[in-house]
Amino acid sequence: MATHFRIANTDENDAARIQAKKVLKDPSLGKRAVLGELGNKVLKNIELGGKGKDGFKPSEPSFKNVKARVDTHWKKADGGGHKPITRSDSLKSINTIGAAVTALKQTNVAKTTATVKPKLVQVTKGAEIKKVKVVNLKREESRLTRRSLTKLKQIKKQSSSSSSDVASTTSSSGRSSEDEEYHVEKQRDTPDTHSHKLLEGIENIDINDAWNPMLVSEYVNDIYKYLNDLEETFAIRENFLDGHKQINHKMRTILIDWINEVHYQFKLEIDTYHMTVSIIDRYLQLVTDTPKKELQLVGVTAMFIASKYEELFPPEISDFAYITDDTYKKKQILEMERQIVRVLDFHLGKPLPTHFLRRFSKAAKAADKNHLVAKYLIELASIDYGTAHYKPSEVAAAALYISLYLFPIAANANESKVWSKTLEHYTHYTVEQLTPVVQRLAKLVKSAPTMKVQAVYSKYQSSKFEKISTQPELHGTSLDALVEGKLVQ
Repeated sequence: MATHFRIANTDENDAARIQAKKVLKDPSLGKRAVLGELGNKVLKNIELGGKGKDGFKPSEPSFKNVKARVDTHWKKADGGGHKPITRSDSLKSINTIGAAVTALKQTNVAKTTATVKPKLVQVTKGAEIKKVKVVNLKREESRLTRRSLTKLKQIKKQSSSSSSDVASTTSSSGRSSEDEEYHVEKQRDTPDTHSHKLLEGIENIDINDAWNPMLVSEYVNDIYKYLNDLEETFAIRENFLDGHKQINHKMRTILIDWINEVHYQFKLEIDTYHMTVSIIDRYLQLVTDTPKKELQLVGVTAMFIASKYEELFPPEISDFAYITDDTYKKKQILEMERQIVRVLDFHLGKPLPTHFLRRFSKAAKAADKNHLVAKYLIELASIDYGTAHYKPSEVAAAALYISLYLFPIAANANESKVWSKTLEHYTHYTVEQLTPVVQRLAKLVKSAPTMKVQAVYSKYQSSKFEKISTQPELHGTSLDALVEGKLVQ
């Protein structure tokens, strides 16, 4: 009788599955209630040979090897002694062609007294020997591009044909042709990035980032200009749920609060959470006949899409089906996924508040605490229906303003000014423009301890987030001035 052997395929997830089977096998434990408290229960079904309903039973694998992700990669990397790699001198000199032309006309380098003497070089090709003229460009000429150098030569020929008498004076002055040069004044203050049009008194925050290709310092301002255009294109209108018959803003608040808990339990990136909220709002704005029974399906599917978009290792679809207490099956989630991407026309790249916050924190030279407080305020704003219509850049700028107001930076402790000209330039917002958003966020922060939805407030009470939500500055009299709209510059 032939013996058949089966080769099992193993991967790096086997250890987690084996560990999952060893953890707490109490049959009395049931699945979590829909939109209920998550706690530390398991979000994965493990096959146990037909035991339990449909042969599956919940267990609790612990994710001890998964480190909590704290968003601190906004901070500018230290140069570490690296010498900044600037753009080539030829590119710097393009903007100074006008000065070079002026200098050339003033000196009237006429006729070809300044031409470079060519060298004769023998070039051997097969049995033939040819003499080729090699013209050595001077140092100043080599810095110029071909186009700018051609322009200079054309102007030089025109000036030489019309001023022959000046050429004789130049030759009698004792200057040899080899001493003639193109005098191009170099602007020392020309920045090395596309921030060269900064106004006076505004710091170029990208000037030391040319050595790091990941920071794309030459294009970063163009990128953020494009993001500003995108947030206008995919804007959420005020009171966007007014057209719905079965869904109201209270249901949205409960759903987003539950999404925040699931996101924290899965240890996902903060961008995944904000993208989930963005997808939910944009979908509900367009599909006004969404039934109440499908609201949670929209939320969990939006997180499923955002996880695949942002995460390196997104959770499985079975995890998302399980956290709904099997209210929705895998097939329903996949069908809703197709419907969402069709409604959004596959435009998933709407900019998020965290994208702008990292840039603004860099411009403000904010400390880690300032950045963390601003993140807390942004998450509170994501749950609030009255803040949903504000642009992501507005919310990020207002959150950073409150953070800088309540927790001044040590370097600027003696200065009364909170919002500098540099921040106005990079955020594109003045204090007057941010006043209504700051007032709204200040009211949210003040009422956070007594709100019915407590996911964000409870999360930021942990030591992982430095217990930011319990800081006395967020509940003291300093916040009252912001609630009343009394902002300082």
